[in-house]
Amino acid sequence: MAAETNAKSKLRWLIAIHRKQGKSMDAVAEACAAPKPTVQCVLHRFQEKGKQAAHAVKQEGRPPQLTKRQRVRLIKLLESGNPRTPSRLWTSKEVLALIKKKFGVTFTPQHVWRLLVACGFSLIQPRPRHYKSPSKEEQDEFKKKRGKSHGTTGKKVLLWAARMKPRSGSSRT
Repeated sequence: MAAETNAKSKLRWLIAIHRKQGKSMDAVAEACAAPKPTVQCVLHRFQEKGKQAAHAVKQEGRPPQLTKRQRVRLIKLLESGNPRTPSRLWTSKEVLALIKKKFGVTFTPQHVWRLLVACGFSLIQPRPRHYKSPSKEEQDEFKKKRGKSHGTTGKKVLLWAARMKPRSGSSRT
């Protein structure tokens, strides 16, 4: 028991040892700070399974609705891009419809979200652009003109402006 690292397994061993020493159920429950039904359940497990009762039983859980092969196929479909949009990006509703169409499985939108995150996809939201913002070409043209008129790119101008600020401890007023 000393080498046991799992806290629940240690508790089960402790309950069994106290009971083996002849203590009553109430005394074992009090010594281990466990409810009496838990003590009874643990002792019943030890009677049925022996030493293996100290270890937790692996709970398999519900089998996944999409097999590994289907997940791989879904990832390939999503990576190829959405043919119906110019950005080739998918919405979770479109992924939901795709899964239902290709694999015949219905998920909730929340589960589709979890599935996408588990497959390594991330949320990408288009950034809104101001209606007066210049196009990429206009921005490039502005950068070219600004560099020529100042004889520099503008970084040195900003550094120079930073040096011109009066220091906080200066005596000049």
